Amino acid sequence: MATPLPYSIHSIADTAALIDQGEDPWFALGCFLHDWWCYAVEQRQELISEPPAPAATPEGRRWAAFCAAVVEELCSRTSFPCPVWTRQQDYVLERPWFYFSQLSQRDWLLSTTPESFKRHNIFVGGSVLDNKYELHHTFDSKPGWSMWSDQELQNLAGSNEVQGSRI
Repeated sequence: MATPLPYSIHSIADTAALIDQGEDPWFALGCFLHDWWCYAVEQRQELISEPPAPAATPEGRRWAAFCAAVVEELCSRTSFPCPVWTRQQDYVLERPWFYFSQLSQRDWLLSTTPESFKRHNIFVGGSVLDNKYELHHTFDSKPGWSMWSDQELQNLAGSNEVQGSRI
């Protein structure tokens, strides 16, 4: 049995609702992602079982589709069963959404966006879900790559304190 969490987890449905209510999308998604990767790993099914509610605005529909793409991508990355609601037409945008609107970035977005986002007609680039949890696992597993030692962190902290006192 899973250990109870000291707070309520941030499901993808709650995340979409918060965004729809005006919360910063990246903050709301960040809370969900922290739960997915760290705080509620044993509750992943609960995090994604309920789909986002139908959105009333075009912006809300964009973010609901984005949330579906996030779930699809995370399930793919972790070999976790993906809920069928992510493939519902309600979570596929009619028109492509290029998160960065500059024409100079469209080719980059088209070529680097993960397939799960492309299926939802969302183009955000390949680093959209990069996170410290996967990067730590990736770099710690490669010879010659390691996180900073305690001494290096102390040296860096000391260097920043000295710089801060000069300002």
